[in-house]
Amino acid sequence: MGTHRLTSTRVALKQIPKAMSAQLTREIHHHRRLHHPHVAQLYEVIATENHIWLVTELCSGGELYDYLIEKGRLSEEETRIIFGQLCLAVAYIHDKGVVHRDLKLENVLLDERCRVKLSDFGFTREYERGSFLETWCGTTGYAAPEMLLCNKYLGQEVDIWSLGVILYTLLTGALPFDDDDEMVQKEKIIKAEYEDPEWLSPEARDLLRKLLQREPVKRLSIPQVFKHPFF
Repeated sequence: MGTHRLTSTRVALKQIPKAMSAQLTREIHHHRRLHHPHVAQLYEVIATENHIWLVTELCSGGELYDYLIEKGRLSEEETRIIFGQLCLAVAYIHDKGVVHRDLKLENVLLDERCRVKLSDFGFTREYERGSFLETWCGTTGYAAPEMLLCNKYLGQEVDIWSLGVILYTLLTGALPFDDDDEMVQKEKIIKAEYEDPEWLSPEARDLLRKLLQREPVKRLSIPQVFKHPFF
């Protein structure tokens, strides 16, 4: 943590060995173009002889993952707020012509007022609407079936699937597709088989079904998510 002298703003500092700078090029390129209330701001990149320093917005609330661990699971009311803010962030980056490809609780930060700040753009990729991507990346528990099958995929749809996984996890406190055996976990994801949380409202369960669709074209778009009765 530090303080930006010109603005007196508290910031977060991330130190990265310069030997890893090639891997950071894409992340920095995309992140510094993004300016949205629910995207963690990248203020500055400083290169020294041995390190690269990323100066970013301070998100003192920590990771959404830790917040959920502390609370167990969230109410539908609180989930609606947090998930809605995350959807706004994802809609924004999609409008900018990029897809995140690693949406997960650990990459969603919270500020001091518990507002969502999307972070970690290491797997972000530019795309043209309707064009296919091929690279497998991200985290297995949040990955879409088509990605695990090594099929070509549409970037927006894999982000939508990951949003469905996040929504399920916020509401239930558990991942929808989880197993100690990674092969079993992948099979569950590919079949889109998850335990239907019957204690949730019909609206929440319906939204989950429409996000966690095995067929990418059947998943809701983010504008459709906001029109869903859950909101």
